[in-house]
Amino acid sequence: MKYAKPYKPEGMMQVDLYRNANEFCSWPFNAGMWKIDEDNILVAFMNIACDYAVPGTLNHDRVETFGRIRAVRTRDGGRTWSAPSDIADNNRLQDELRYGVKHQLAEPFDFRDPNTLLACWCTPNSAVDHAQPWVKMSRDGGETWSEAVMLPDCGIPRYQGRPSYIVRPDGVVLLFLTARPKNNPHDRPVVFASFDDGRNWSMVSMMPNALEYRMICPSPVILKDGRIMVAVRVKPAMTSAWDELFASDDGGLTWRFVSRINDHGDTVHLTLLQDGRLFAVYGYRQPPFGIRARISEDNGLTWGPEMILRDNGGSNDLGYPRAVEARPGEILASYYFNDKEDPIQQHGGVRYIGGTILKV
Repeated sequence: MKYAKPYKPEGMMQVDLYRNANEFCSWPFNAGMWKIDEDNILVAFMNIACDYAVPGTLNHDRVETFGRIRAVRTRDGGRTWSAPSDIADNNRLQDELRYGVKHQLAEPFDFRDPNTLLACWCTPNSAVDHAQPWVKMSRDGGETWSEAVMLPDCGIPRYQGRPSYIVRPDGVVLLFLTARPKNNPHDRPVVFASFDDGRNWSMVSMMPNALEYRMICPSPVILKDGRIMVAVRVKPAMTSAWDELFASDDGGLTWRFVSRINDHGDTVHLTLLQDGRLFAVYGYRQPPFGIRARISEDNGLTWGPEMILRDNGGSNDLGYPRAVEARPGEILASYYFNDKEDPIQQHGGVRYIGGTILKV
């Protein structure tokens, strides 16, 4: 067994995707990241006005419930970014989805088209009982979005919805959510499927759970041979977290444990690179706070040395990354961050959306 120290890859580029000193920006993993074509990438995040002089404005329940989902776009692989556009107003959606007109997606969506995007979140928010997931669809690469449509509860009282989905070779769309069943106090990953191009959805499987602690935030990829790999966040406590990898050989119906990805890591995102390697990026919420990643060259059986993408975080309130291979061999990772050098310090500096460009 080899014990390699974490290292910083050479030639990394750190970029700001969006930053406003009067706003709290967070959780690209919750909001979404889509590669439309080479260099054209859309990154979504949670956003709300924030007075950093008032500690209560940093409360995560406030951000989830009353904020909005916004998105910024790059057309040069992450070097420069557009002004933000809106995907959803979470506060308005609460009333609409509970008491307003129930929308339906009447027309099919071509998920083979890279301009077809799916956004997914939940109302009232991911931290309360009876939260239910919804989806929004785009046909034009995120320029415009459909009305939000509720997913069926399938007998489960609480979900956490996130836009983590894959398309099987037979055209079935699999959407990976987190659920808290009636008789289990711990969240576990579940799999929804659409058999009619995104118009209707049903739960098709539950992933293994640990019985003693939460397993949340599933992040899937599908290999060239059809095997589905899913990274999950294991969370016994805020001070104890790591990431694990599971696999399905029957299209997402049953699951088996493959490996543990790291010693410590928070929410993890899995990317399948063009050369077949797996890239796992995750928040690191132990000092020194930051963003880290590992690569597997054998379909997740083993993982290479830990890479330090950022280690200058001002607190553990960071992470929730997503990543894409923006150009061959070049990865763009996005996440929310706060700098320890930031003069505005409220359990860390201003929360903004940062990114790292690195070659692997």
